Amino acid sequence: MSAIATNQFIAVQSPVAYTAVATAANTDFDTPTQVVELIPPEDNTQGMRLTWIYAIARADPTSAVNCQLYRTIDAVHVLIDSSLLPDVVASGTVANPRVLFSPTEDDPLFLHPGEGLSFAIGATVADGIVCRASGGSYTPLP
Repeated sequence: MSAIATNQFIAVQSPVAYTAVATAANTDFDTPTQVVELIPPEDNTQGMRLTWIYAIARADPTSAVNCQLYRTIDAVHVLIDSSLLPDVVASGTVANPRVLFSPTEDDPLFLHPGEGLSFAIGATVADGIVCRASGGSYTPLP
């Protein structure tokens, strides 16, 4: 791991994509207890630029579900985004419900080096809700 020097050009060098599945309800948004690790802090050595994050149900959630993203530093989780996944009865002819979080190519989510990202849901869903985050990781150019 090399250090980033002042006035050194920094560019996204490696594509990243992470997936996690949450099944248990988390209803404490200040000190969450039912989060799953989406991006491990140890994978983020130089920082990340995330441009696409979504949650998708693996089956009928039976009700709308609050999906949450947490910035993770050590054991501390800070709520940074939330989206409501609709209750849609998925089938062979109906798409599984999916909800986007706010990062986009034009307005990405930046993670500082050593920060992770965690995911939680506000209601228990036996088959789980999948969260996927993608973008790129930074490394300094030589």
